[in-house]
Amino acid sequence: MNIRMWFYRCSLINDPPGGEKSIEGVLGNILKALKTKGRPTEEEMFDCWEKAVGVEASRHSKPQTLKGGILTVNVDSSGWLYQLTTQKKGVLERLAGKLGSKKIKDVRFRIGDIK
Repeated sequence: MNIRMWFYRCSLINDPPGGEKSIEGVLGNILKALKTKGRPTEEEMFDCWEKAVGVEASRHSKPQTLKGGILTVNVDSSGWLYQLTTQKKGVLERLAGKLGSKKIKDVRFRIGDIK
């Protein structure tokens, strides 16, 4: 979809009763629509990560990057690396359920800093 289509689509959302549209309202709607598509924000990712793996596992792991649909997650020990790797399929399913259309194709775990 090109920018003209986005502008048209978003300018029809939340029209005031009189039909007048402010430029701030139109641009706000465009930015909101652009933000909701594609890749998740960092905040969405951290929130969804804890819900997908649980509180205890999220204390020992932290999402680092999301490139090309591949989420790289640092873990603080080899034990957590093993445990999360064995639960990878379920984690991917839970992430897909929480993020909706924002696709994560794979999760890769590595030992690294989680601070």
